[in-house]
Amino acid sequence: MPNFVTGMKKILLAALACAAALPGLAQTAHFPVTEYKFGAFNEDAGAVECSFALVNTGDKPLTILSARATCGCTTPRFPHKAIAPGDTAYITVSYDPQERPGRFSKQIYVETDGEPRKTKLDISGTVIGSGTTVARRYPVDFGPLKLAHPGMMLGEVVKGRFKTVYFEGYNRSADSLAVKAVKQPAYLEVIATPPVAPPGEQVSFVAYVNSDKCPLYGLVEDSVTISAGDRIFTLPTTVIVKEDFSKMSPDKMAKAPIATPSTQTVEYGRVDRRGAPVTASFTLANSGKDNLIVRRIYSGDPGVTATIDKTTIKKGQSATVLVTVDPSVQTGGLLNSRLSVITNDPLHAVQTIRLVGEWTE
Repeated sequence: MPNFVTGMKKILLAALACAAALPGLAQTAHFPVTEYKFGAFNEDAGAVECSFALVNTGDKPLTILSARATCGCTTPRFPHKAIAPGDTAYITVSYDPQERPGRFSKQIYVETDGEPRKTKLDISGTVIGSGTTVARRYPVDFGPLKLAHPGMMLGEVVKGRFKTVYFEGYNRSADSLAVKAVKQPAYLEVIATPPVAPPGEQVSFVAYVNSDKCPLYGLVEDSVTISAGDRIFTLPTTVIVKEDFSKMSPDKMAKAPIATPSTQTVEYGRVDRRGAPVTASFTLANSGKDNLIVRRIYSGDPGVTATIDKTTIKKGQSATVLVTVDPSVQTGGLLNSRLSVITNDPLHAVQTIRLVGEWTE
């Protein structure tokens, strides 16, 4: 046993001596700078480049094994020869801005046979898009501010709920641009982020819809007034407000009102296009058990208005709807309009009545 212990001690001492003789694992691949900011530049100027210095601080030659970017728009180039101790090599990084307006941030991962094995390099900047690129991605022109869409289509929102919708814009100018919604409907709040868009950068519009503050059901058309620098413009908005029937119990559904119009088509016959407005009527009955509440009757077509003699219809009763058409604002060879009837009938919340006729001169 003493001989075994003595032998183990000798082996351990030999291992420690070998370890002490090895050189230290000091960093050999040193990047004095790992980040480069291009700032703002024009897309038309073409690709931009920068260089990162790599210093071999070790006592053995160092080789760059690879340099990979996170996307195809960024191209790194590096020397393949070994870097002698104390020498410096340069990794050149090129960024292609074509059809990439706005801010960018890219990473390049460099791998060597020294320590550390991998190093991350960062490049960033802002591309001021060319007229062609911006027009393709942001075709709506409001001076220095370009928008992707001519209006805010807010989609459907259920009464009693909130909805958030995002829209994109772009500051095409060479200066910072203050953007703000200065007038908007009570049910809508539009916030521009950032409130001051740097040159060549995107600006997002965040639209918050509070359906409880919207007085109408169905398609609601409004507008938002936006200031962009010293320019003021109006942006149309549309939202469709629907009633929430999701929490109705089976018992409530069984007793629900049923909206039953007397016709699906209102006939006006031959109408003088140059004459006075004409009126026709139909009835809306309640074939269910609970009260039928008429939320709204409207048409999206020009020159069509409708009135109803009561908005709460009891079981078994009906109401009269008068629909007036002004031929002077109608277009086309025939009268072919649509009237939307919105009620609290959970199975037929929106019904469409056609208005038809023939114009005469």
